[in-house]
Amino acid sequence: MQSKKVLNSVMCLFVVVLSGLVFVPKASGELIFDVGVKETYEDNINGSPVDADKKGDFYTTISAAVGGYTEVADGTYLFLRGDAATYLYSKYDDLDATIGGISAGVYKELGDILSAQIALKGKIKEFKGEPRDSNAYGGTFELKQQITRKFWIKEGYEYEKNSADSRLFSYDGHSIGVWSGYKITPETMLNVGYSYLTRKYDDASGFKTKSHTVSVGAVRELVKMVYVNLGYDRQFNDSNVSNTDYKNNIYTIGVTYSF
Repeated sequence: MQSKKVLNSVMCLFVVVLSGLVFVPKASGELIFDVGVKETYEDNINGSPVDADKKGDFYTTISAAVGGYTEVADGTYLFLRGDAATYLYSKYDDLDATIGGISAGVYKELGDILSAQIALKGKIKEFKGEPRDSNAYGGTFELKQQITRKFWIKEGYEYEKNSADSRLFSYDGHSIGVWSGYKITPETMLNVGYSYLTRKYDDASGFKTKSHTVSVGAVRELVKMVYVNLGYDRQFNDSNVSNTDYKNNIYTIGVTYSF
């Protein structure tokens, strides 16, 4: 099973790279290329509603993205992007995962301030715990307002249909959110945001979850095209089963190279 995971990960990354490179015309296109590593700590990774039973864990995320975009009309761009990421947990290694995906869409400038983006997405998810292995598809819609040269606001909606090997991990997910960023110096940006996620699982009980997440973060350019990222998320989680509500604190630090 492990060899299958490695092979699928390699093939996924190969398709991602190939798709991104083929898409970009030499005359009018631009290349997207990001690689990064991130360390995360969650203090209630087991979702315990009782503080005394909470268990935390560190995990490392290694990610890469490649793709391209091209202008097809005045202020209208088509884009194609592929992503691959590996998640490695310190203690709960049954949550280790490799996820590869591809997205394609349209970005449109609607004036000096407003812009919109719509995209379709597909993912392959493989976990060390096999019942979680899944394929997923969905889409996103985003609106962004560049209020000033330094300050922006963005609203978004995402739908995901996740089909796992086990119905316990198969779901329909809906997420809405609003985020903003402010560039306090040419090299430093602060971000705040809020998102609301619901999932309805395919199991016979009709299990449903909901999650509110408040986030704050900062991005600092260390040298040209190399950025350090700091973040904190506060999650409030609940379900349609009584006494399952819990809170989770998530701390992150990472480094990204963005071309």
